[in-house]
Amino acid sequence: MKRLTALLTCLMAATICIAQDYLWSPDSLSATSPNFAMNKYNHLLNYHDQMMYLTYPVIYPIESRKVPLRDGEGKSGYWLEGNFSNRFIIHKGKYYNPELLQRLRLTFDVRLTPRLTQDNSSPLLPSNNEFGLGVDFLVSSLSGLLKDYATPAWLTIQLHHYSNGQADSFFIVDDEGNQRNNYRSGSFSTNFLRLVFNIANVASDKYVFSGGAGWQKEMDLGGPFEFSPEMKKSYGKQRALLYCQWLSVSRLVTTNSIFSTAIKKIAKKRQFLLRTELEYILDDLSNFPLDRKYRLGGHVYLTYMPSITNEVGFMIHAYAGRDYLNIRFDDIVFIGEAGLYMRINKR
Repeated sequence: MKRLTALLTCLMAATICIAQDYLWSPDSLSATSPNFAMNKYNHLLNYHDQMMYLTYPVIYPIESRKVPLRDGEGKSGYWLEGNFSNRFIIHKGKYYNPELLQRLRLTFDVRLTPRLTQDNSSPLLPSNNEFGLGVDFLVSSLSGLLKDYATPAWLTIQLHHYSNGQADSFFIVDDEGNQRNNYRSGSFSTNFLRLVFNIANVASDKYVFSGGAGWQKEMDLGGPFEFSPEMKKSYGKQRALLYCQWLSVSRLVTTNSIFSTAIKKIAKKRQFLLRTELEYILDDLSNFPLDRKYRLGGHVYLTYMPSITNEVGFMIHAYAGRDYLNIRFDDIVFIGEAGLYMRINKR
C-alpha cells in the first residue's frame, strides 16, 4: 500500500509540474525587472501581427462571374491556401535604450499568400507578394505597462510594395466579348501606406482585448513599384480599416493536492484568439465592372494554441467581399477555411 501511495504521489506531482510562461506575468519578482515592461510591450505587438496559416479553403462566388473560371484558375476548387507572414525585427525597445527607442519597434515585413488549385496538374495561382518596412510606436506611458490592469496604446505605420510577379495582360475577353481580370497570369502591382491607431485593455493574467482604426493609401512610386494603370477607379486607392481582437493569455491557477496541504501553482498555457478585420473602400470606383461596388470586406479568425510555448495550433477563418488574392479583386466571394495556425515565438 505504501508503494502504491508513493506511485500515485509521483504521478500527481508529474501532472502539475509545468514550466511557467506568461504574456502578462503576475509574478511580483518579474514585475520588478527593468526589462519586464519592454517584454510585455513586445509580446503585445507580436500578438497583433498578421495571421500565419495553412488551410483547406472552400470558396463560393457571391456575384456571378462574367467569364467562368478556366482550368488553372481554380475551376475544380482548391487544395490549400497559405499565408506566410512575419515582421522581422530590426529594432525593438530595450530597458537600457533612451525612452524614445524604448517605445519603438522597427521591422522588415514579408507576406506571401499562395493558393493551390485542384485543376489539372494542381497549379498554384499567382501569390500575394508583399514586403516593406513597419514601425510601431508606444504612445501611452511606459510605467503603465507594469500595472495589472493596463491600457497601452500604440501607432503602427507600414509602407509596403504588393504585387503578384506576373507579366501577362491584365484582362481576358471571351468569345462573346465579356471581360474580367486575368486570374491566371495578369500583372498586378501597387504600393500602400497604412496607419493604424491601436489600443488594448489588458487584465493581468486573464485576457487582452484590443482594437484599432486606420487608413490605407495606395500609391504609384514608379518603375518596378508602379500602381497598375488598369486598377484606377476600380481597385480603390483609399481604405478605412477597423479591427478588434480578444486573446486569452496564459495564467496561473492554484490547486491543492490530496497528499499535501501545500498550494500548487499551475501554468495554463492554452490560448484562444478571436479577431475581426474590416476594410471599406472610400474613393471613386466608377470603373469597377459590377453595378454594386462591394466596398466592404471582412475577415473573422478563430485560433487555438494548445500551448503558447509551441508554434503550431489550429484556425478557422471566414471572409466575405472582394477576393483578397491580388488581381482577383473583381471576384466577389465567400471563403471558409480551416487548418493550421502558426506563430513564430519571438522570445
